[in-house]
Amino acid sequence: MSRILSITVVLLFLAGTAAASSWEAEVVEAVGVGRFSSLKIDKDGNAHLAYVVDDGNRYPLKYAFRDAALKRWFVMNVDFGASFCSLVLDSKQRPHISYADHGTMSGSKLHYAHWDGATWNRQAIPLNSDVIGYYTSIGLDSADRPMISFYEYRGPKDTDIKIRLRDVKWNGEYWQVETVDWQEGSGKFNGMAIEPNGSVHIAYANVSSGTAGMRYAYWNGKSWSLEILEGHEQNNGGYVGPNASITLDKEGHPHVAYMNVSTPLLKYAVRTSAGWTIEAVDSIAKVGYPDRNSIALDDQGRPYISYYDAGRGQLKLAHREGQNWMTMVVDRNFSGITSSLQIDRGTIWIAYGDEANGAIKVAHSEIEPGAPSKLAGFASGKAAVPEKH
Repeated sequence: MSRILSITVVLLFLAGTAAASSWEAEVVEAVGVGRFSSLKIDKDGNAHLAYVVDDGNRYPLKYAFRDAALKRWFVMNVDFGASFCSLVLDSKQRPHISYADHGTMSGSKLHYAHWDGATWNRQAIPLNSDVIGYYTSIGLDSADRPMISFYEYRGPKDTDIKIRLRDVKWNGEYWQVETVDWQEGSGKFNGMAIEPNGSVHIAYANVSSGTAGMRYAYWNGKSWSLEILEGHEQNNGGYVGPNASITLDKEGHPHVAYMNVSTPLLKYAVRTSAGWTIEAVDSIAKVGYPDRNSIALDDQGRPYISYYDAGRGQLKLAHREGQNWMTMVVDRNFSGITSSLQIDRGTIWIAYGDEANGAIKVAHSEIEPGAPSKLAGFASGKAAVPEKH
């Protein structure tokens, strides 16, 4: 394991939240809570969404398409018995989805599905793992070949190997698998981003009691380098790292959103040539489990984070502008679990599960160019002076 980095920590104190007044929420379908939403907007402004319906029975993996001209959703089944899905679009704007089997029984597998323009092609990826579970994240290289990060809940049968972060990629001939972080507890919550040059970034949590923390892995084309953003030493033994998500800016710098469960807090980290800067963004009542935050950057490189306060049952959005974090409530009444955020042509899109009404929703709101703070409902807080440690 790489050394723990020297980190700049910024604590932020928020003035509170305010209810949103400019959001338009659409119900994609109401046949059960739509969990693990993964949303992408294509070059024509159409929305592509993958999610799993928690119906207590068949757990269908769904794909939904929103036609930008018709402003209407079209939904189809992709598979059944699914969980923890992730979606990406290829150069032809066609969806690719990774997902795990529902549950963590022996034989639970990692799956991959893609739309070829006429039908879904599905396969269970051939791995020697006994159980694949929890979050997966999918990306594509410049040749549209998939790479998937996943949590190996149990390794090969008749071994003691378990709960580690791995990745698998299609090299054009076969699926090539490798271990990213061998330390037990690594990878239960993971998010991946791939640069055009093929460099890979993964943000993930370690969830074991003695090593819990927020971690980051980088593939330079030849080898993995691993970093600990926050561990027990930085958080006085606190549990930090779940609900991790990641995005890259135009320079390839990673921006990460995750939770401190012990406090509880929403946190944000960015890595530049000067190292990692970590900020506490918002205090919440309770961290959802197993939830996922989502992070995206606007055209000016400013981060937006969607997240769920499970204690208050609120979907929230935080936005950084200058030294201020601005937060708002997007939806309430226990709507907001496992959100997925995208920003496209001045519009913010958030997909999320509605636990109270048994639905999957997508909310969207326009922001004024150059003036994101004018999105109705934001309240701001001034950042404190950074501290070194």
